Amino acid sequence: MAVPTSNIKFSDIATEAGGYSGMLSLLTMSFFSYFSGPNGSSAQPYNNWGQGEASGDNRIYGTTAKTTNIKVSDFSGLNYFYLYPDYQVYCNFVNNSPFPTTPPDPPDAYDMNVNLILTDSSVTYLYCNGGGLLFPGGGQYLSDIASSGTPLINNLFWSIDISPSPSYAMVPTVRADIDINGTNYVAGAIINPGSNIFDFSTYGSANITVGYPAGATGSEFTVTIY
Repeated sequence: MAVPTSNIKFSDIATEAGGYSGMLSLLTMSFFSYFSGPNGSSAQPYNNWGQGEASGDNRIYGTTAKTTNIKVSDFSGLNYFYLYPDYQVYCNFVNNSPFPTTPPDPPDAYDMNVNLILTDSSVTYLYCNGGGLLFPGGGQYLSDIASSGTPLINNLFWSIDISPSPSYAMVPTVRADIDINGTNYVAGAIINPGSNIFDFSTYGSANITVGYPAGATGSEFTVTIY
């Protein structure tokens, strides 16, 4: 359910963010972020919209970063949480590395664990994650990892960990590409034994986008291993 588009009350804005009790100012509701509330530092007793805190890095989708000239109408029709199928965080991970040849390859050669996490801008609080083990020869992980309680943080502060099986050190080079909402962020990265972490601090953050995944609003993370 979204904030109404007319006759908007302060309580409409607050309850869309997850409930409130007593009096809240529009400045408080707009300024502080989700991560200052109960699912973050708990510095604030409620979830808020994040327009001003941390320069608006963690603001809810549809708002603009600002601390002045805030209007009730700024929140008209906005959603605070993901709601399937209109909003999604979609993972499309595929392992196209070859099947091992035994011998000399060990049986778990080219097995890959791929996992995504989304955090606040300070990488302190995780709010969405998903992934799994991908076998070679086209093994896939396809899933919408958002839930009805996942906040619509506009800026996607992402991290993807690609971890080969332990015996991967014995096999030839494998590479990976990472695309977010149709834009390439990582191209041809060599996957080494152990944990290989790719994140926004090195490759840049992304934004929630209309049409990703197809027919929805949100984000689509595509990892291709080859």
